[in-house]
Amino acid sequence: MEIFLTLAEELHFGRTAARLHISPALVTQTVKKTERRLGVTLFARTSRRVALTEVGRCLRDDLLPLYQGIRVALDRAELAGRGITGTLTVGFMGTQAGRFVSAAHNVFERRNPDCAVRVIEAQLHHHATQLPDGTADLLLLPLPIEEPDLTVGPVITRSPRYMCLPTGHRLAERAEISAEELAGETFVGLPGSVPAYWTDFHMPRHTPGGREFHRYPEPCGTYAEVLTLVAAGRAIAPGDAQLPLLYQRPDVVFAKVTDLPPVEHALVWRTSDDPDKRIRAFADVVVEIAPALTPPNATLTGASPRTG
Repeated sequence: MEIFLTLAEELHFGRTAARLHISPALVTQTVKKTERRLGVTLFARTSRRVALTEVGRCLRDDLLPLYQGIRVALDRAELAGRGITGTLTVGFMGTQAGRFVSAAHNVFERRNPDCAVRVIEAQLHHHATQLPDGTADLLLLPLPIEEPDLTVGPVITRSPRYMCLPTGHRLAERAEISAEELAGETFVGLPGSVPAYWTDFHMPRHTPGGREFHRYPEPCGTYAEVLTLVAAGRAIAPGDAQLPLLYQRPDVVFAKVTDLPPVEHALVWRTSDDPDKRIRAFADVVVEIAPALTPPNATLTGASPRTG
């Protein structure tokens, strides 16, 4: 069937053989054998041209949809064997992570048509809880992650630390500042659902020199709440290189912090799902599309997976 349909398209024995990676003699033998079996001539052949006969055209038209259906069935069986089926739920924390996940969603579904992707948002108050509670299969969020049952996969970006300040702040005119200059400031507060190690990394209790920071008593569960609190002049908030690119508003400014560790964003999933081929396939797509979407001042890493 494949030889007949390819020759019906190419109308050239040599090109048909090359396309199917077989010998021209096999193409000729197969056509002659088929014609003898059916008792009809399928191709009118001369030394200069090959053309379908009327019977050949009818056979081509009848076989083509059947052949395409067989190919679809075989492709689906192959995808099922690879485990790339069903629905994968992917969450993101932050606008930049959302851009990565959205772009990867489109590419992944084109390549794996039998696996749907559902995209959800992870807010600050969720942290990584959407993995153990089953709400998400995969998350793209800021590190660190130190949960014993979660795997930290590819680290997608590494970015300098930025600080969000109200426009009336004493350092608001500065493009770069140090943590020491922020000593005594009040960071926003986060809910108890966010692990202390994560909060302390992003909003340390002391400067590198040992001077104290404070925490606002009321927690913010979303970054919109964070920006509102900062704009009111009640607190300051940390972030990364996506802030000046994607979170601009007239009542806050962003300054790079020169003496705090960078912020990394990574893909995270349940360690029990390590064998899930969908997880690895989606992670590979995120790594692939990330260069075109990475904000200025951030770098790509592609670090190897490790267990949290």
